[in-house]
Amino acid sequence: MSEINYQGLPWPLRDEVTAAQRRAWERLGRPGTWLTGAERIAVAAEARNASGCALCRERKEALSPRAVAGSHDHLGALAELEVEQIHRICSDPGRLSRAWHRGLRDGGVSEERYVEIVGVIGTVVVIDTFTKGLELDPWPLPSAQAGQPSRRRPPAARRQMAWVSTLAPEDAKGTADEDIYAGRPVIANIVQAMSLVPAEVRNFFDLVEHQYLPPTAMYDFDNEYRAIDHAQIELVAGRISALNQCVY
Repeated sequence: MSEINYQGLPWPLRDEVTAAQRRAWERLGRPGTWLTGAERIAVAAEARNASGCALCRERKEALSPRAVAGSHDHLGALAELEVEQIHRICSDPGRLSRAWHRGLRDGGVSEERYVEIVGVIGTVVVIDTFTKGLELDPWPLPSAQAGQPSRRRPPAARRQMAWVSTLAPEDAKGTADEDIYAGRPVIANIVQAMSLVPAEVRNFFDLVEHQYLPPTAMYDFDNEYRAIDHAQIELVAGRISALNQCVY
């Protein structure tokens, strides 16, 4: 695969952004916590494929996605319900429901795999959106690395604030996973959301903190850390979230 490289752009790009994306891309092909390297690459490929799915387009235009039956246009590498998860998250995230998630769970999608799939989708969408904004083609997906997932679940994870189990900050103290909350003046729910698979929290927020703002900088309104200030960053983020119908 070609290495992520933004040299030659007509405007400067921070080296830390390129480095963070390279780390994320390399992790994408490694065995994860609940998915093999091959499965992680299959999820990434399916996330890209979802934009061309006819069923997803029909459901997006319908009053309710439940009103449209059919099969997804998919690549054939993943189970049907995992394809449903990926396509719905990518094409119509604003209308996901507890009943929809319960259907996946009752059909055999484990909450651990569900969370890791969300993490892989997040990585691909972040980097693909970045390249699209620069009017570049998406980077080729990395090769899958051999090996088995670790299958490590945080012992203290429990059902509390989400459809899936999470690891509360107070329960993470003194454990191998307390680092996912370290250095954060405020622990937002979005950080805790993927904590059932702590590696995905580390992976995703490595990208966030270099492309957006580190935790301490986010709440430091006396200093500015980017080419635009806090208010401008939030204006852009809020407008994009509204256009994408982001309920968070």
